[in-house]
Amino acid sequence: MAGTLTIDELRQRLRSPEGVEADPFAVLKAIAALVNVEGSQGIGRDMLLRALEWRQQFGATAGVLDSLARATGLFPYANPDLLSLRDLLAYEYHRPENLGDQIVFHREQADVYRRLLAGESVILSAPTSFGKSRVVDAMIASGRYDNIVVVVPTLALIDETRRRLSSFSDTYKIVTHISQSPAKKNVFVFTAERVVAYEKFPKIDFFVIDEFYKIGAMEEDESRTVALNEAFYRLLRDRGQFYLLGPNIQRIPAGLEDAYRCFFYPTKFATVAVDTIRAPGAGRNTERLLSVLKSLSEPTLIYCSSPGRVNDVARAMLEAGIGVDSPSLQDASAWIAKSYHPDWVFGSALPRGIGIHHGRLPRSLAQFVVRAFNDERIRFLICTSTLIEGVNTKAKNVVIWDNTIANRPLDFFTFNNIRGRSGRMFQHFVGRVFLFEDPPEEQLPFVDFPLFTQDSATPETLLIQLDQVDLTDKSKERMKKFSDQAILPIELLRMNHSVDPQAQIQLARYIQTNAETVWPRLAWNGFPGSYNQLKFACELIWEHLVDARRKQGVFSGSQLTLKTWQLYQTANTAKRVLAELQPGKYAAKTPDEAVERVLQFERSWAGFELPRLLMALSSIQREVLSRMGLPFGDYTAFASQAESLFRAPVVAALDEYGIPIQVAEKIQAFLRTKENLDVALESLKSLNTSRLKLSPFEMELVRDAQVAL
Repeated sequence: MAGTLTIDELRQRLRSPEGVEADPFAVLKAIAALVNVEGSQGIGRDMLLRALEWRQQFGATAGVLDSLARATGLFPYANPDLLSLRDLLAYEYHRPENLGDQIVFHREQADVYRRLLAGESVILSAPTSFGKSRVVDAMIASGRYDNIVVVVPTLALIDETRRRLSSFSDTYKIVTHISQSPAKKNVFVFTAERVVAYEKFPKIDFFVIDEFYKIGAMEEDESRTVALNEAFYRLLRDRGQFYLLGPNIQRIPAGLEDAYRCFFYPTKFATVAVDTIRAPGAGRNTERLLSVLKSLSEPTLIYCSSPGRVNDVARAMLEAGIGVDSPSLQDASAWIAKSYHPDWVFGSALPRGIGIHHGRLPRSLAQFVVRAFNDERIRFLICTSTLIEGVNTKAKNVVIWDNTIANRPLDFFTFNNIRGRSGRMFQHFVGRVFLFEDPPEEQLPFVDFPLFTQDSATPETLLIQLDQVDLTDKSKERMKKFSDQAILPIELLRMNHSVDPQAQIQLARYIQTNAETVWPRLAWNGFPGSYNQLKFACELIWEHLVDARRKQGVFSGSQLTLKTWQLYQTANTAKRVLAELQPGKYAAKTPDEAVERVLQFERSWAGFELPRLLMALSSIQREVLSRMGLPFGDYTAFASQAESLFRAPVVAALDEYGIPIQVAEKIQAFLRTKENLDVALESLKSLNTSRLKLSPFEMELVRDAQVAL
């Protein structure tokens, strides 16, 4: 009798259907040998996943695959009709409650689920393909919680999560925007910043933080990390149960499990296999990349370090004739050309089955391109890290073109996160990752919790939000300077979340010292009375409150004023794009640059940074000037309008529900947008689209939004 196949021989057989057909029994025997030996079960599961890709080739022996799936804990892949009674009982044990007959958990999913059902809080570190979000769905379906918060890392994930959870809308109100009021039972789907800003929370029974590793990422983005720590702290106060989930973590701070009464669950249990392939040739030249892409016919993600790099790859692909004709996207391309610019590569690439995804895109367009990719209308999706942070795609292949993220080298943790986007449960059993550089050196991923550790690097913007009882002795000493000073109340410093308290005090001192000359320029209400009043406010913000790491396409207080004023006067996006191309010292060099300058300002500044910093200035000048008996201003109305890009707030909010602002303006007369977002969404849900004069692409967006409500 022939001996058992070696791992290398087995792997080679599993590369093709012909290799399996040559001797399916030998393949099954080798997998069974691995599965049944302590210490080799992980590789056995990996080989089984590769075998499942060729299930048809196993013929009459396919039932053995199901038994092996049960033995390795891969119950979702088992066919219950082919299981023995014993295996069938185990299969049913792994079915979560109240999710219907279609969902079965794998072994470790079920373990996490049962820990949560027992009331335990869990910090889960698992591969991308683990199915962490399915556990969230099962906990909601259990019906044991009245109010649940799901914290997602990006605005892009709000819509994806809301769509997934819409199946629970008969029981829970799905709240995704801070303008919405809660109902009796709610699921709040927020970013950390929205958790911090929301003032209407009822008592929270259960909360989830997706991609929790960002809680320790101070060096990458201090403001977002502080917001996530503050959100975690706020939700902890209700003493509700929690579930933190993320990939590739092996250690958390010692003592955290005891302090927060939780269980850290690190696992490498995967539901897809991954092949790492070095791209042929040498050097990082575009021809090498194009050669790889020409060989791929399955859904493929291409990772790039920045939006500019994304555009370069897209244009190179178009010039090389790479892609597939996608006639269904012609109307989308025409609409984008009219609404932004005819030569913007985002629109030009769509008819060739090439999509683009990065953080500067309007949320509705980013959502659309992911849906088109998952519907296989797009074959290639070129993206930055904004797609890697939790957005689910059906990619067979991941091409890692750049080995940096922004200007930093990819670390092992981020590399693994990108790599984990290849393959998809039930779609692609084996994913492929193409590399152009050596992978980063393997490290032991550790995630700090600054809220808990409070070392010398923990920002004061976070410490000031903590109650005195939750501060360490060293942190109390650091906070003493804020409680001892008299220029700004500590409550006001706390109210201005994520704004450096020391910077707030310095700004207050400047206003106090120069009160007689500055108050006439600060004492405006609603909207500034002149360009110079807005300029003075923007220059104060720029000089005192702007973190150098968050300038994002704006380089001075004067430029911030100009761009804000242009948006205030000209809401039409296409016109502002053309203005960026007007000849001059600061003219954009290409239509791509012009469009993305406009979009970046709308997303980063008008929609977020300016409103929060303007409100901080408003509260500080009011405190200082009122105490001196001088007139003061109130910038609330202008900040609110800037956040809505100087449109009706509901119109701007609909972008998050998949409807671009340009389309929302066309249909707002039918949506009662003058009331509130909840009323508008109800109107949208029941809207008779046959009454609307929309293009096919616009109609598609509206109908898709309706389905997801």
